[in-house]
Amino acid sequence: MRLGNKSICIVASTLPADFMASQVDALDIDKIVVMSRNLERSYSVFKVKYPTIKLVCAPRGFMVQPLYLFGQLFWAKLRGHSVVFFHECCLPLLDLLLMLIKPSGLYLPQVTMYGFNEISHEEFPKHSYFRLIVILGLVEYFRFYKAPSIGGGPSEYAISVKGYPEKINAKDVAFSRKIISESNERFNRVSVTRKILFVAGKSFIADEYLISYYSILINIAHSRGYICLIKDHPNPIYRLNLYADCATSYDPLVPSELLDRDFYLVVGVSSTSLLAYGERSVSLLKLMPEMTSEDRVLCIDHFEKAAPGNKIKYIESIDDFEKLL
Repeated sequence: MRLGNKSICIVASTLPADFMASQVDALDIDKIVVMSRNLERSYSVFKVKYPTIKLVCAPRGFMVQPLYLFGQLFWAKLRGHSVVFFHECCLPLLDLLLMLIKPSGLYLPQVTMYGFNEISHEEFPKHSYFRLIVILGLVEYFRFYKAPSIGGGPSEYAISVKGYPEKINAKDVAFSRKIISESNERFNRVSVTRKILFVAGKSFIADEYLISYYSILINIAHSRGYICLIKDHPNPIYRLNLYADCATSYDPLVPSELLDRDFYLVVGVSSTSLLAYGERSVSLLKLMPEMTSEDRVLCIDHFEKAAPGNKIKYIESIDDFEKLL
């Protein structure tokens, strides 16, 4: 994949980091626009590796942010640059501006909306951008979603446009996953290192159960002489706040995809980052009887839709984990 011109990437989470890192030259990235200060800190690691890339943060504010993004998209169009976006979290403001300005670009979704339930617009919370879509008479061009509650927190809502202008080359999730898989193939093998990465974050069971399972596995790995490392969720809303005396914690804002890849195992529950480590990935989805079968199937299906034929190992007991060490 090669664009043939410079690009500006717009990101709303850390999920695209792996793809962007693997395609820096192909995308000819000139600038990365992040949507929050936390993301600016997350992608500063990216900036260290690629110092020629500009990293900027979109300002907050219902009036200021649209004007800022309008300027970025309009300037990219004037300069003949491509707008590359990933929309992993849905961003209706960007959708509206793309429909208005119609720049050339590339849409590379990193995850599907499979874990969300589509709802009618009447059921959607009446926040600012929803009201704007209604006022503009554009409701029919969007889909509205509600996600199941995770870790006892409030449900998340999202708005996604049904289609983009013809100058936007829209791909599907499989496209990105195939490129990432090919790029990371040399890493996806059993390593001789003694490091194990535990990718933490809230899930569909209570935090105390999750922390208990992680703690047991960390203590077992440490007792076998492994170096245990913890990487919590970059979004504070979904952070598990996992801590262990015998483990070292990474800054949660640093994307796990941008860490060194030299891990013997990568252990998590339903984190999409498990898809980056091939046979070294271990999921706890089948280990926890506290999770409902419906939620478990939903998570596994999410992995399969994002990367069909992935090699994630699903352990069903503590003994299964010990056999991997």
